[in-house]
Amino acid sequence: MSSLGLLDVAAGVLAVAGAVLLAVLVGLRVRRQVRQVRAERAAEPHRARLLALLCAEDDERAGILDTLAELDDHSWTALEPVAQVFLGKVTGQASSSLVELFERRGLAERAMSDLGREGRIRRARAAETLGQLRHQAAVGALLPLLRDADPDLRVVAARALGRMGDASAVPALLGALHGRFAVPPSVVVLALTALGPDSQPLVAEGLDASQPLVRAVAVEVLGAVGATAWAPRIALALTTDPHPEVQIRAARALGSLGAPQALEPLLDALGPDRPESLRAVAAGSLGRLGDPGVAGRLGELLGDPVPRVAATAARSMARLGQGGEWELRRVLGGIHGDRAARQAGAALAQAAISKGRARPAGDPTVET
Repeated sequence: MSSLGLLDVAAGVLAVAGAVLLAVLVGLRVRRQVRQVRAERAAEPHRARLLALLCAEDDERAGILDTLAELDDHSWTALEPVAQVFLGKVTGQASSSLVELFERRGLAERAMSDLGREGRIRRARAAETLGQLRHQAAVGALLPLLRDADPDLRVVAARALGRMGDASAVPALLGALHGRFAVPPSVVVLALTALGPDSQPLVAEGLDASQPLVRAVAVEVLGAVGATAWAPRIALALTTDPHPEVQIRAARALGSLGAPQALEPLLDALGPDRPESLRAVAAGSLGRLGDPGVAGRLGELLGDPVPRVAATAARSMARLGQGGEWELRRVLGGIHGDRAARQAGAALAQAAISKGRARPAGDPTVET
C-alpha cells in the first residue's frame, strides 16, 4: 500500500476514534444531567420540610426534625446537598436546627472518620464540615492539621477551629504563625477573633511571645474584639516593643479601643523620628479617640513632608468636631504654608460633603 493510502487509513481511524470519543463525552454529560434531574425530583418533596425546619417555632421544630432525621437513605442523599448549602448561609436557631439534623444523620461521625483518611481533598472537606457543624469533639483532631504539609488543609483547619469557638485552640493558632508550615496571619486573625471573650486571656499571652508576628497578631486581635481590659498592655507595646509592625498594629488597636491611656503613647508616636507608617496610623487613631484637645498637635502635621501623614492628620482633625474644624480653618487662613493650607482645605471640603453642607463657589471655607 502506498504512503498516501496509509495516510487515508490513518485519517479514517482518527475520524472514527474522534466520533466515538465525542459520543462517549456526550453520553456522560447526558447521564450527569439525568442524575441531577432525578436527584432534584427526589429532594423536592422534602425541600418544603427543610425550609419549614429553618423557620419553625420551638413547638414545631422537634416534629419536623424527627421527620427529616428518619428519611430513608435515598431521600436523604438527594436532600443533603441542599441542606449543606443552607448550613453555610443561615444563622441563629436555623443554623442550630441544621447542625442537629446533620449530627443525627451521622455527618459529623463520617467527617471525623474522613479526617484520618488519605487524600488532602477528602480531609479538607471533612475539616470544613466539622467547622460548620461546630463539632467540639473534633478540636483535638484538627489541631495537628495546623502543621500539615498541605497549605490548603492548614487554612481550612484554622478556619474550622475558629468556628468552633473553643478557646483551647488559641496557643496552637498563635503557634501556627511561624515555622516551616505556617498559616497566613490573616487566616489566624479571623479564627482568633471568632473564638469569643473566653479566648482573650490566652490571646493576650501572645503579647509576650518571642516572635514579632505573634505579638503583632495578638495586638490586632485584641483590638478587633474590643478587649479594653488589655488597652494598657497594648499601649505598653506601642511604647516599648522594638519591632515596627507590632508598634503599628498597637497604634491601630488603641484607636479602635478608644481607651484614655492611649492618648499619650499615640502622641509620642507622631514624632518625626518614628517610622512613616507608624506616624500615619497614630494620626488616624487619634482622630478615632475623639479628643478635641489633640487638634493643635495634629495641626502641626498638616505641613509634614510625608503626604500620607499630613492627609491622615487632616482627616482626623475633621473627625474631632467643632474644635478640629476650627483648627483646620485657622491653618487654612494662617501662615502655615501652601502645603498645610491644601490639606486643611481638602479636609474641610470632605467634612462638608459628608455632612451634606453646601460650599459656596470660590469660597475655600465651609458654611456652618
